[in-house]
Amino acid sequence: MINLYKKEFITLFIIFVFKIIILTFLPLTGDEAYFIKWAQNLSSGYYDHPPMVAWVIYLLSFLNDSYVLFRLFSVFTTIVTAFIIYKISTLYTKDKNKSLYVSMIFLASPVDILLSLMTNDIPLLLFGSLGTLFLLYSLEKKEWFFNTLLAGIFLGLAFLSKYFAVFLMLSLLIFALIVYKKKAIKNIILVSIVISVFIFQNLYFNYNSCWNNIMFNFFARTENTIYNIKTVLGYFLLMSYIFTPWGLYYLFKSKFENSKLLKLLLSILVLSFSIFFIVSLKKSIGLHWFLLFTPYMFLLFYFLDKEILSKVFKYNIIFTFLHIAILLILIFLPKSLLQNHKKYSDVVMFTQTQKVCEQLDKLSEKRIFTFGYSTASILSYHCKRDVLVLFSTSKYGRLDDKLLDVRELKNKDIILFDKKEIKAKTLENVCTTFSTKQIDINKAKFYSAECKNFKYDMYKKLYLDIQKEKFYNIPDWLPIGECYFNDRYYNGER
Repeated sequence: MINLYKKEFITLFIIFVFKIIILTFLPLTGDEAYFIKWAQNLSSGYYDHPPMVAWVIYLLSFLNDSYVLFRLFSVFTTIVTAFIIYKISTLYTKDKNKSLYVSMIFLASPVDILLSLMTNDIPLLLFGSLGTLFLLYSLEKKEWFFNTLLAGIFLGLAFLSKYFAVFLMLSLLIFALIVYKKKAIKNIILVSIVISVFIFQNLYFNYNSCWNNIMFNFFARTENTIYNIKTVLGYFLLMSYIFTPWGLYYLFKSKFENSKLLKLLLSILVLSFSIFFIVSLKKSIGLHWFLLFTPYMFLLFYFLDKEILSKVFKYNIIFTFLHIAILLILIFLPKSLLQNHKKYSDVVMFTQTQKVCEQLDKLSEKRIFTFGYSTASILSYHCKRDVLVLFSTSKYGRLDDKLLDVRELKNKDIILFDKKEIKAKTLENVCTTFSTKQIDINKAKFYSAECKNFKYDMYKKLYLDIQKEKFYNIPDWLPIGECYFNDRYYNGER
């Protein structure tokens, strides 16, 4: 089989080499740094999402704390996912050569290159795909108890990665009942019992942590949403991007034979795509939303003829190398060429962070504060110091609400640092006196401020009260065990 696809394997190996180069030289992103910060503050859950990405990074940190190692986990995941695509295909079909080609088309797609930028969704993809594979094995009576047990564990781990896993679970339930009917009941009962353990763990965390995940995903994330045709168009563009225009063209022309594989793919994709479409009516859909469902999107290509599969593979290769070229240009482009760009300070922050760290050391040896989680996380990682967030009412990156007790800053002097100019009106009400200055780093402008005699009571009125209303105003119908934010600043009041 290897000799049969020798050229394809060589091409995929070349893509693999470029992928390693890209993930090695691509600067650490804000989200990646933020999840590393999660792992450095290990917990049973976090404000934004369940804890799995932090747990994975924490375990990998025993080998090395380099973010490059963490990205290698995405490489491992893509290889495992391609193998799962092959195994699901061969479980329900007979043509192993065709199944292999479908898995190679996945590895030849740009999605494979971009996976390293989707840190939080990598465990979701890995565990969700493994859970699906073992559940399908169990339904086909292949050591049903052992495989069902593994399916429950992996699907539970997927749930602890992101709530999107629920869509996959519902799809698998529908598929099992439609195709296997009563024969699937014992599988469904066992896998449900196992998954419920993981769900209970998440509920227990939320019960004792202000219902963080619920408040973020179902309240804060959905505020101020209105119908928008642009988000709907963006949804369809992203879908066509993953399938590729030529892939969609050949799929529309293809004849799909009625089979268990087709029923599986329809069960998963129709449900998830319908939900995403409804969400897109009011909210922008990101590429990472599709990640969990990409194996089943690519499995649709099994229904194409072998000659067509060869064309799709070749076109994907060209498309992927275009992505590689763009990424390499962006990575190795002389940063001085961007000096006049309005985001040049961001470029310096992410690519020359050590020089920024040197300036922070000159500013203060004590804790430094900034205004957003991305900057704080990047500086915390590279500067090996405690950088936390103040003055933020953003719904994103609220880990520091738990890490920082603002009461401790009362009447103290604090140092602030940011990529943007620090406005006087931000500080005048919460500082007795303050001073600001501009810092030039490789011709990029950064700003710092020294706030004298921090006024906690005024900060509470201007910021904490808003944060409480937006992020910690827990509905009366939710029972509360503990809430670090309300217990700390409001004596447990709702």
